[in-house]
Amino acid sequence: MTDSDTGNGGGDTLPPARKYFSGTAGDRLAWDDAARLDRLQYTVDQARGAPVYKDRLQGLKVHTLEDLASLPFTFKSDLKGHPAEAFLACPKEKVWHFHESFGTTGSPVPGWYSLDDIEVEIDVIDRWLAEFGPGKVVMNRYPYAFPVPAQLVETAVRLMGGTLIPTSNMTYNVGFMRVLRLLEQRSVNVVTGMPLEAILLKETALQLGMNVRDAFPSLEAFAFAGRILTPSWKGSMEDDWGCTVRNLYGCTEGGPFATSCEHGHLHLHEQFFVFEIVDPETRQPLLEDAPVGTLVATTLGREAQPMIRYYTDDLVRVRPGPCPCGSPTRAIEVLGRAGDLIKFGSTEVTNFDLEEEILQWTREFQSNVFFVIITSRGFLVRVEAREPGKVSASEGSRRLTDRLGVPVRVEVLPRGQLINHVSLVTSPAVFKPRTVSDHRVEKRKVINLSGGLIDWWAEVTVKHVLQLMVKGVRDFFAGWRIRLFG
Repeated sequence: MTDSDTGNGGGDTLPPARKYFSGTAGDRLAWDDAARLDRLQYTVDQARGAPVYKDRLQGLKVHTLEDLASLPFTFKSDLKGHPAEAFLACPKEKVWHFHESFGTTGSPVPGWYSLDDIEVEIDVIDRWLAEFGPGKVVMNRYPYAFPVPAQLVETAVRLMGGTLIPTSNMTYNVGFMRVLRLLEQRSVNVVTGMPLEAILLKETALQLGMNVRDAFPSLEAFAFAGRILTPSWKGSMEDDWGCTVRNLYGCTEGGPFATSCEHGHLHLHEQFFVFEIVDPETRQPLLEDAPVGTLVATTLGREAQPMIRYYTDDLVRVRPGPCPCGSPTRAIEVLGRAGDLIKFGSTEVTNFDLEEEILQWTREFQSNVFFVIITSRGFLVRVEAREPGKVSASEGSRRLTDRLGVPVRVEVLPRGQLINHVSLVTSPAVFKPRTVSDHRVEKRKVINLSGGLIDWWAEVTVKHVLQLMVKGVRDFFAGWRIRLFG
């Protein structure tokens, strides 16, 4: 396939993305080699309409799936080093959404979506939450900001016949206490959001004397994205709440790469992508039984922002053997970004293995609150426990040192040392804008526009202030102790 064979990239003669994914669920899941090659050729041709790919793909041919390996990689540095429009492959009148990533590792990266692209991603969300369809109440805690999940979940729930409660976790007026009230009063069935949400809500409930396993009998599942859950982290949340925890893995610029099945395994969406696993050093393709490699993804059928051989920089390993769920797609474990690999002496530790080993131990005393500090002396693992006196720090240190192969010192702390409990049960009150305040009759005597919008001290008592002061002093001395002694 050459430029002259396939048109100008993004022209009206090209089939829309939905051609490949419309029809019955069985049709959408079909991904035989002929269909995948057809989608790949469409994607490569569509990508030529984006300024970045116009020159990169000039003269390159894709006659077979194997030809994909001859195309150049797309790196995150490419996305950060060019204007967002450089990756737009369709006319702007076809664009429905523009999103950006959080930018946690530097500059945010763009994501353009046409209506066809949105429909394809909603199809993924639809099947991810298929068992929670008509009549279910879904609380959407994803931030209604630049990242894309909140909007996709909202649209998917509406199309599935569910009831959506939008409670973005980045708004002041929907704090954790209000979320707990809504979970109970509205009989919520599913909560979507980022994984730490389950831990923070549980800690808030404990502050209020609530047992989350008993308080919310209608709750069936959490559906999380934004961070990969290790088996023990997932299991600890299910222990806490008595419900299912699902995980989604993907990115704003590429889309949803994988979702977890009922057995907790992340299955690649191989009907929507061509995935390669390459050597992190040589960037050459690895065999299926290779222990660890970097995931490379090429979108299939994406219209607005096709991605050709996107080098995710994520280290993955393929789970051996078939999954009990029956899916024919490969299941993977995402070990973290290659750049986040922790090197200590001659030992390398992935974030996945570090968290899994810690949580395997902390689950034995019903805790999943921890924080790791890496110093020149080794790893300091700080964990919270409901009864610190019954947890052996020395035993934990020996166990984690043996498992991880690096020096580990464990510090066992009472609840509230790693998570600020005062901030969980207090949040600023948010009001509609106003320009007049009657000090004769109003309890809140506002003197400026900002004071009329937000009251930071609405729920803060003297007790809360004292607790914050004590915690601040403790954190100050703990920080210096760690700096001096590790």
